[in-house]
Amino acid sequence: MKLFNNTFMSRSIFFGLAFFIFSCQTKIENSNTISEEKTEEPPPPPLRIDTSKTLKEKTLLAYIPAAGLIRPDPKNGIPFDKLDYDKIIAYDYEGNEEEYFNVINEKGKFIPAIIKQQSLTQEQADRILSVLTRNSAYGGSTAACFRPHLALVFFKENKKINEIDICLDCNYLISDIEIPAVTHKKVNAGTEHEYAMTGFTDSGKAAIIDLCKELNFHYKQYE
Repeated sequence: MKLFNNTFMSRSIFFGLAFFIFSCQTKIENSNTISEEKTEEPPPPPLRIDTSKTLKEKTLLAYIPAAGLIRPDPKNGIPFDKLDYDKIIAYDYEGNEEEYFNVINEKGKFIPAIIKQQSLTQEQADRILSVLTRNSAYGGSTAACFRPHLALVFFKENKKINEIDICLDCNYLISDIEIPAVTHKKVNAGTEHEYAMTGFTDSGKAAIIDLCKELNFHYKQYE
């Protein structure tokens, strides 16, 4: 009977100790899990715009009728050879793909991220449009992001009819009106995996940088 009691007590102590160790290990694992969850890096903060440097809506709207008049030139290429516009205004702005990917939003309002504005002369307009409609301006690679700093907005009788937004970091543009030259270079042409190389070439970038130097815009120092 004494031997039985000793054996029973030994087993009880063994199982009790095993249960204690298992419980502690579980608590440690749970603690580690919680700790790991708490130490996850937070998402990046949203882009902050210094509104003290941005142009107000009133200023932007007042500038449109005061901008110099120009005329379309058939030599500029498709689609701008037949587009009816009478002025083009360039905008320098802090763009981002989440919210400010164009200067005039879907409600027809200017975004609160525009730093500068400048109407293009006839010579400037013809020069940049003749480049942006050439096949030689496109065929490079692009990045997945879109944080533009340059917009060219076409107006007719002070109403917007087209907008081109340009990001040199991502290396491509987005235009309201399709520019055929943008998609001229195809990879895997004729297959289900076909896609266009829509990125700017060196000559395309150079033309944009040259214009920004003249306007004293963000991309003037781009390399």
